Amino acid sequence: MKKILIIISVLFLTGCTTTLSSTLTIDNIISKITNEEEISPNTSGIGFKYYKPRDFSVLEDNRFNQVLINNTYRYYLNIDINSYIGKRTVDYQIDNSLYYSTKFNYNGKNGYLEIRNGFNGYFYLKMMYNYSYIEVSVKENDIKEAVVNSAIILTSIKYNDKVINNLLDSADLDDKETTFEVKKPENNNDSNVLDVYGK
Repeated sequence: MKKILIIISVLFLTGCTTTLSSTLTIDNIISKITNEEEISPNTSGIGFKYYKPRDFSVLEDNRFNQVLINNTYRYYLNIDINSYIGKRTVDYQIDNSLYYSTKFNYNGKNGYLEIRNGFNGYFYLKMMYNYSYIEVSVKENDIKEAVVNSAIILTSIKYNDKVINNLLDSADLDDKETTFEVKKPENNNDSNVLDVYGK
């Protein structure tokens, strides 16, 4: 019976993202997905695995970072292996000047979501949860769907302590993190991506 419920949950989360995103608020989306039954991972990286929604493809894979593509949007998945190893908590301050800013805590893990106004009708979304984060730039009418997709991926991440410990023991984590970021506009080379999208 539990397996049937998990299968139904996965189908609900992956097959009905449009319905879910159109009927719930962003806060309710985060709450519903992070409180769902475990979703079985279907994609692996070095020391981690996660559920990749069926309409997503992996465009790039660079150790603890992957670029996923869905409907022309690129989702930049960054596994924060240092935070996982140290079990660090997120210290995020809500910023009411942004389009959307919130922090949350589920299953003993805290996270946040911030959405900033971007250029040409795009919005920059960053969601942090489960020692990882996703960044994506989307049109306003696709924000909720991007939140659903990001929450599903981040919630489903499972870490392999044995592999991570082997990497630590072999000193193969000297270059633990290479961060992918949403590409900033070329006309503002002196600013970082948050400065650019915060204007």
